[in-house]
Amino acid sequence: MRSTLRFPVCPGLWPLVAGILAVSAIAAVEEPLDTLRHRTLDDIFVLRDYRPGKASFVESPERHAGVWQGVGTRYTLLDLQGEGSLRHIWTTRGEGEPYFDWEVFVDGETTPSLRFTDESMVSAAAGVIVPVAPANVLPVHNRAFNLFLPIPFDQSLRLDVVQRQESFWLWFCQLDYRLNDDSLRGTRLISNGSAAEPTFHYVGLPAQSVCGATSDLPESRVEVPPRELASGEKVVLASLAGPAIARELRFAWSPDARFRLLIRFDGAEGYAVDAPLERFLGPFEGVSFQAHGANDSSCYLPMPFRRTMEIVVVNEGDAGASVALDATTEQVPSFSPAWGWFHARHQRTGRTDGHRLHQVLYVRGRGHWLGMTLYRTGHDHGGGDFAVIDGEGDRPAFLHGVNGEDYFTFAWFGKGAHHPYAVAHTNDEGRYRHHFENVYPFTKSLALEWGAFADLSPESVAVWYQDSPEDTTVADGAREQSVEWDVFGPVPIPHDTAGSATVPLFSVLPEVAALDAGQEFECRLVEERFVAGWMHEWSVGPMLNLTYLGRHGTKIGYEAELGGMGHAMLARRFLDSDQARTVRCLFAHDDPCEVWVNGDRVYTGAQHFNGFESCWIELPLRAGRNEVVVKLTNYFNRDFNWAGFLFRPEW
Repeated sequence: MRSTLRFPVCPGLWPLVAGILAVSAIAAVEEPLDTLRHRTLDDIFVLRDYRPGKASFVESPERHAGVWQGVGTRYTLLDLQGEGSLRHIWTTRGEGEPYFDWEVFVDGETTPSLRFTDESMVSAAAGVIVPVAPANVLPVHNRAFNLFLPIPFDQSLRLDVVQRQESFWLWFCQLDYRLNDDSLRGTRLISNGSAAEPTFHYVGLPAQSVCGATSDLPESRVEVPPRELASGEKVVLASLAGPAIARELRFAWSPDARFRLLIRFDGAEGYAVDAPLERFLGPFEGVSFQAHGANDSSCYLPMPFRRTMEIVVVNEGDAGASVALDATTEQVPSFSPAWGWFHARHQRTGRTDGHRLHQVLYVRGRGHWLGMTLYRTGHDHGGGDFAVIDGEGDRPAFLHGVNGEDYFTFAWFGKGAHHPYAVAHTNDEGRYRHHFENVYPFTKSLALEWGAFADLSPESVAVWYQDSPEDTTVADGAREQSVEWDVFGPVPIPHDTAGSATVPLFSVLPEVAALDAGQEFECRLVEERFVAGWMHEWSVGPMLNLTYLGRHGTKIGYEAELGGMGHAMLARRFLDSDQARTVRCLFAHDDPCEVWVNGDRVYTGAQHFNGFESCWIELPLRAGRNEVVVKLTNYFNRDFNWAGFLFRPEW
């Protein structure tokens, strides 16, 4: 197997001096794509088992009453317990001076070991010349600041921002982290100097090779000359022998042709890869995909297999067309039990309605999700990413972003290349984001959706690695295991200037009986409003997403309409039981909520600081039909704008 850390070939080690990896500040230099591919892709198929996390924020003094009081105001973004590392900071703001000093307190520190501004963190990371992440830092693009240097912690991490300006306009942030991970145990990232001019150092980082040797394992190449396929024809373009790792698949095809790519590994019944060839490869020039010219592109995402790799193409066009293949494989002694098989799946929503999300992927089993390509998603304020990890397990994880462009590491509708993590053309032409810094491991399942405005037809290609070569995806949001809920809202909750509710949270909601009688009531976001009675939403497996509930009657023309100082909503479903009994139910949420069964309150939950938390509640059911009502709110917290819950009775 190739070296885990693989850099341009040159001699020497980067020495540790008194246990401190100290480097001088240097200008960021964009590295060649070949170098980044070796560093990023060599072992991306080794399955991970940490717990991923994500927090997202959109803040301003006007939106979040009582929080941003002026210079010196401190606000905690994360307060994590356990072992792990912060893997990515993305942030943006209005023009001018930085809004905040950022302070990181590791393992119970009372004085922060890291202090920086959004601008200074980028320049300081550029001074760390040993590649600790696939790429330590990205160039600042259109006021989008990215930090990919890992910030490790053994016991805890608290991340605060401290206001530098009396007031500010609008600020966005997304934080990706991992828990239950000891890969950087005993390592500490610290800073010297002021927050405006820090220098970053690693303490206790093991000695690394600045430059590593390339693999000496043999490679083989299979060239398939252009092959003509009639309309509707399906052929095996190549069958490769293992054990091996396909390191590059380069396709060339006729102009205006429409080919579907299907790949099967190791005699599986289904195809692990199923996507239109053009959508799979995209128009990108990056680490994962490389467009060499018109209708001539390579995929560099590695695809290990034990015995066979069958590459199939189908001509889905109306006329004959040709396609050629050039495949490079690395021959390996054996297929490791720690590896996963590569998977890719294309999905398309025929027409969005604005409130039900585009399904990117729902897969069962164990693996890790690498990322996705999106096409035709429209204006980014229409929504963003939301993932439920292990919704069928005892401790699901929930990862939610802010707006579409932010997920791709850009801001203010920026586009370009952030190698190796993302490449963005336009919202319609295509963008991809691959989480090389922090893949999403799952042991039971992963369900991922993308929010979008109404009357669009978004397309996606999800890519992931799994411990089986079989296709275990679930179509249409697991509709056969999902439930249609009666839903109502959102309704604003009155608050004072300090941000405290002035009435009981759920007193603004109508009675269930009034809705059952057909009465209608006003629903309102910030300014947009409409009148409605019961509406309806399908869950995705056990998860009910109500983030875009207001789009039943409004357009939500700007993402500000999604947020606010608090809204209340209702959700109702029925459970049928053949006898009176008490049923355990896994319930997860991040905002204040209540659960009622047959008119009796059985659970009251508060807001959770670090996002969604799961608990078991008891549902006292009677024989026959039982009514379950969930009353929930939506507040500014660590999963900005996300509204919903997971509800999974254990029958």
